Amino acid sequence: MNQEELIRRIKEKNIEEEVVFGKGGQYFKSAQKYYADLQDGEASSENFFENTLVRYEECEKPNRKPDFESYSGSCYWYTKKGVVRGSDHWGCGIVNCDWALHTKEGRNIYGGYWTHARSFAKPRYGFAQWRDFLFKARLIEIDGKEVVTAFSNCKGRDLTEIDGKRYQRRLIEVFEEVEEE
Repeated sequence: MNQEELIRRIKEKNIEEEVVFGKGGQYFKSAQKYYADLQDGEASSENFFENTLVRYEECEKPNRKPDFESYSGSCYWYTKKGVVRGSDHWGCGIVNCDWALHTKEGRNIYGGYWTHARSFAKPRYGFAQWRDFLFKARLIEIDGKEVVTAFSNCKGRDLTEIDGKRYQRRLIEVFEEVEEE
Protein backbone atom coordinates (compact mmCIF):
# COMPACT_ATOMS: atom_id res chain seq x y z
CA MET A 1 0.00 0.00 0.00
CA ASN A 2 1.35 3.45 -0.77
CA GLN A 3 1.82 6.29 1.73
CA GLU A 4 -1.01 8.39 0.27
CA GLU A 5 -3.50 5.57 0.90
CA LEU A 6 -2.16 4.97 4.43
CA ILE A 7 -2.42 8.70 5.22
CA ARG A 8 -6.00 8.78 3.92
CA ARG A 9 -6.98 5.73 5.98
CA ILE A 10 -5.38 6.90 9.22
CA LYS A 11 -7.00 10.34 8.90
CA GLU A 12 -10.41 8.68 8.52
CA LYS A 13 -9.92 6.83 11.80
CA ASN A 14 -10.20 8.12 15.35
CA ILE A 15 -8.12 6.05 17.76
CA GLU A 16 -9.82 7.56 20.83
CA GLU A 17 -13.23 6.41 19.52
CA GLU A 18 -12.20 3.03 18.10
CA VAL A 19 -9.70 1.67 20.64
CA VAL A 20 -10.77 0.85 24.18
CA PHE A 21 -7.99 1.99 26.49
CA GLY A 22 -9.15 -0.11 29.40
CA LYS A 23 -8.52 -3.65 30.49
CA GLY A 24 -6.04 -5.61 28.40
CA GLY A 25 -8.47 -7.86 26.51
CA GLN A 26 -10.75 -5.00 25.45
CA TYR A 27 -7.78 -2.89 24.41
CA PHE A 28 -6.09 -5.71 22.53
CA LYS A 29 -9.14 -6.73 20.49
CA SER A 30 -10.12 -3.18 19.57
CA ALA A 31 -6.51 -2.28 18.72
CA GLN A 32 -6.25 -5.33 16.41
CA LYS A 33 -9.33 -4.13 14.55
CA TYR A 34 -8.09 -0.52 14.41
CA TYR A 35 -4.61 -1.33 13.05
CA ALA A 36 -5.58 -4.19 10.69
CA ASP A 37 -6.15 -1.99 7.63
CA LEU A 38 -3.15 0.27 8.28
CA GLN A 39 -0.53 -2.32 7.35
CA ASP A 40 2.24 -1.94 4.79
CA GLY A 41 4.95 -4.57 4.64
CA GLU A 42 5.54 -7.51 6.95
CA ALA A 43 7.30 -8.07 10.24
CA SER A 44 10.79 -9.56 10.31
CA SER A 45 13.57 -10.12 12.82
CA GLU A 46 14.68 -6.54 12.09
CA ASN A 47 11.42 -4.76 13.00
CA PHE A 48 8.95 -6.96 14.89
CA PHE A 49 9.98 -5.40 18.21
CA GLU A 50 9.03 -1.83 17.25
CA ASN A 51 5.42 -0.71 17.95
CA THR A 52 3.73 -4.02 17.19
CA LEU A 53 0.72 -5.96 18.36
CA VAL A 54 0.42 -9.76 18.17
CA ARG A 55 -0.89 -12.78 20.05
CA TYR A 56 1.71 -15.50 20.53
CA GLU A 57 0.67 -19.16 20.84
CA GLU A 58 2.31 -20.92 23.78
CA CYS A 59 4.91 -23.46 22.69
CA GLU A 60 7.91 -25.37 23.97
CA LYS A 61 11.30 -23.73 24.48
CA PRO A 62 13.52 -24.16 21.41
CA ASN A 63 16.45 -26.52 21.86
CA ARG A 64 19.14 -24.06 20.78
CA LYS A 65 20.79 -20.84 21.88
CA PRO A 66 18.56 -17.74 21.46
CA ASP A 67 19.23 -15.44 18.53
CA PHE A 68 18.74 -12.44 20.80
CA GLU A 69 18.38 -11.72 24.52
CA SER A 70 16.87 -8.41 25.66
CA TYR A 71 18.03 -6.28 28.56
CA SER A 72 15.02 -7.56 30.53
CA GLY A 73 16.03 -11.19 29.99
CA SER A 74 13.51 -12.12 27.30
CA CYS A 75 14.91 -14.52 24.71
CA TYR A 76 14.08 -14.68 21.00
CA TRP A 77 14.55 -17.45 18.46
CA TYR A 78 14.00 -16.49 14.81
CA THR A 79 12.62 -18.85 12.17
CA LYS A 80 11.65 -18.34 8.54
CA LYS A 81 7.96 -18.27 9.54
CA GLY A 82 8.15 -16.25 12.74
CA VAL A 83 9.65 -15.84 16.19
CA VAL A 84 9.59 -17.71 19.49
CA ARG A 85 9.70 -15.48 22.55
CA GLY A 86 10.59 -16.74 26.01
CA SER A 87 9.78 -14.34 28.82
CA ASP A 88 8.45 -13.96 32.34
CA HIS A 89 6.37 -10.91 31.28
CA TRP A 90 3.58 -10.84 28.68
CA GLY A 91 0.76 -8.56 27.66
CA CYS A 92 0.23 -4.94 26.81
CA GLY A 93 3.05 -2.50 27.40
CA ILE A 94 6.13 -4.59 26.53
CA VAL A 95 8.30 -1.52 25.84
CA ASN A 96 6.18 -0.09 22.98
CA CYS A 97 4.61 -3.40 21.93
CA ASP A 98 1.49 -5.27 22.95
CA TRP A 99 2.23 -8.99 22.95
CA ALA A 100 -0.47 -11.27 24.32
CA LEU A 101 0.11 -14.94 25.07
CA HIS A 102 -2.52 -17.57 24.30
CA THR A 103 -1.69 -20.33 26.78
CA LYS A 104 -1.95 -24.08 26.31
CA GLU A 105 -4.78 -23.95 28.86
CA GLY A 106 -6.76 -21.68 26.49
CA ARG A 107 -6.33 -18.39 28.40
CA ASN A 108 -5.19 -15.14 26.84
CA ILE A 109 -2.65 -13.15 28.84
CA TYR A 110 -3.15 -9.48 27.97
CA GLY A 111 -1.82 -7.88 31.13
CA GLY A 112 -3.82 -5.91 33.64
CA TYR A 113 -4.38 -2.71 31.69
CA TRP A 114 -3.27 -1.58 28.28
CA THR A 115 0.08 -0.35 29.61
CA HIS A 116 0.90 -3.08 32.14
CA ALA A 117 2.37 -6.48 31.35
CA ARG A 118 1.68 -9.54 33.48
CA SER A 119 4.67 -11.19 35.16
CA PHE A 120 5.20 -14.89 35.84
CA ALA A 121 7.54 -16.68 38.24
CA LYS A 122 9.32 -18.42 35.35
CA PRO A 123 9.51 -17.82 31.60
CA ARG A 124 6.75 -18.95 29.26
CA TYR A 125 7.33 -19.44 25.55
CA GLY A 126 5.20 -18.39 22.62
CA PHE A 127 5.40 -18.45 18.82
CA ALA A 128 4.02 -15.81 16.43
CA GLN A 129 4.20 -15.84 12.66
CA TRP A 130 5.66 -12.79 10.93
CA ARG A 131 2.42 -12.32 9.00
CA ASP A 132 0.39 -12.05 12.23
CA PHE A 133 2.21 -9.00 13.61
CA LEU A 134 0.39 -5.69 13.23
CA PHE A 135 2.39 -2.48 13.15
CA LYS A 136 0.81 0.14 15.41
CA ALA A 137 0.86 2.71 12.62
CA ARG A 138 0.82 6.39 13.44
CA LEU A 139 0.86 9.60 11.45
CA ILE A 140 4.06 11.57 11.94
CA GLU A 141 5.72 14.54 10.28
CA ILE A 142 9.29 14.38 9.02
CA ASP A 143 10.87 17.35 7.28
CA GLY A 144 7.42 18.87 6.80
CA LYS A 145 6.07 15.71 5.14
CA GLU A 146 3.28 13.57 6.58
CA VAL A 147 4.23 9.90 6.88
CA VAL A 148 2.50 6.85 8.31
CA THR A 149 4.88 4.52 10.14
CA ALA A 150 4.73 0.90 8.95
CA PHE A 151 6.84 -2.24 8.59
CA SER A 152 7.86 -1.00 5.14
CA ASN A 153 9.64 2.07 6.56
CA CYS A 154 10.66 0.76 10.01
CA LYS A 155 14.36 -0.03 9.96
CA GLY A 156 14.93 -0.94 13.61
CA ARG A 157 14.54 0.51 17.08
CA ASP A 158 13.18 4.04 16.63
CA LEU A 159 14.45 4.21 13.02
CA THR A 160 12.20 5.26 10.13
CA GLU A 161 13.35 5.49 6.51
CA ILE A 162 11.70 8.01 4.19
CA ASP A 163 12.86 8.76 0.63
CA GLY A 164 16.16 6.95 1.22
CA LYS A 165 17.01 8.91 4.39
CA ARG A 166 16.96 7.41 7.87
CA TYR A 167 15.48 9.27 10.82
CA GLN A 168 15.77 8.35 14.47
CA ARG A 169 13.07 9.19 16.97
CA ARG A 170 14.65 11.27 19.74
CA LEU A 171 11.51 12.03 21.77
CA ILE A 172 7.97 10.68 21.57
CA GLU A 173 7.34 12.10 18.09
CA VAL A 174 10.51 14.02 17.18
CA PHE A 175 12.57 12.57 14.33
CA GLU A 176 16.05 13.69 13.25
CA GLU A 177 18.01 12.53 10.20
CA VAL A 178 20.89 10.21 11.05
CA GLU A 179 23.97 9.23 9.09
CA GLU A 180 24.21 5.60 7.96
CA GLU A 181 26.81 3.60 9.83
